[in-house]
Amino acid sequence: MSSVFAINMRGPRPAYNPTPVCIFALLHYVGHAKRGRAVRDRVLYFYLGPRQRAQVAAREPKILTRIAEVAEAAGWQVVLLPEEARHAATSIDGYHMVLNQAVPGPFCLSLRQCYMEPFWRIEAANDRWAWETARLHFDPKDVKSPYVQAFFNRWRGNLFGARPILQEGFIFVPLQGKLLRHRHFQAMSPLEMLETVLTREVRPVVATMHPGETYEPEEIEALQKLGQRHPHFTLSSAPSMDLLASCDMVVTQNSSMALKGCFAEKRAVLFADADFHHVAGSVPRDGLAKAFDISRKKPPFAPYLFWFFKMHAITSWSDEVHAQIASRLRQHGWPV
Repeated sequence: MSSVFAINMRGPRPAYNPTPVCIFALLHYVGHAKRGRAVRDRVLYFYLGPRQRAQVAAREPKILTRIAEVAEAAGWQVVLLPEEARHAATSIDGYHMVLNQAVPGPFCLSLRQCYMEPFWRIEAANDRWAWETARLHFDPKDVKSPYVQAFFNRWRGNLFGARPILQEGFIFVPLQGKLLRHRHFQAMSPLEMLETVLTREVRPVVATMHPGETYEPEEIEALQKLGQRHPHFTLSSAPSMDLLASCDMVVTQNSSMALKGCFAEKRAVLFADADFHHVAGSVPRDGLAKAFDISRKKPPFAPYLFWFFKMHAITSWSDEVHAQIASRLRQHGWPV
């Protein structure tokens, strides 16, 4: 146990935490971890990489620092630990937070970007389809802000720039990873999804491969065979945002391109669980036929995007960021 926390002794330590991290954590482990306690210690253990720990130590005005400031303002101790130490979180009293990592146990939350800066979420699970927003009901009547259209217009410009928003008669399919596997949150595998779309549609279907994924030879071969069976299928290397700006609609498992496409008023069909399913056709939610029927109707894009980003995410550069963080932590039962 002590060797896990000794890693941090060679890295930066925040100025507001003069106690050596390995000794501090070990004392808590010895004194409290195996007792049943009604009140947990007000200590935030933040599991971060070296660069992120340095950001907090230097008080850089980013979301990680803002979370530490909220904890401190509530009288908490903040302890920065290497992200690989998160597996010991269940053995240490206090409260724990990871950055875009699986949550190891209770009294631990995940901080993850909500698709684009400056929007973030603090959740009890790291998988986006398991986020609280996915279970909420969206009603455009609940969105009463006078800034809805301005928010939509600003972010449309940020994402698409000078690209013209067109409908050039094709379906855009941004692929993700593991093309041959049907995973538990998907209605079918990505390759089966492509086959389904190509069988249903006579319009050209243009797919792209995810730049962050490494594809196996059998996956490439499967895509090539798909193209041989379906002449209206193209595997493209064109920039995804260009294709998004000019397609008729988006079909995907749960790629963020479908969400960004809402800023160009592109309808979507999702083949996997997602936290932004509310204005899309969803095969897991609706079934195949109904999902494509829903996608033919134009949803209220601008109110939805305001609801999704401004009403249900934390904005890191907002003047209200500390209040947003504190409110979200209290929703999870943290006494801040």
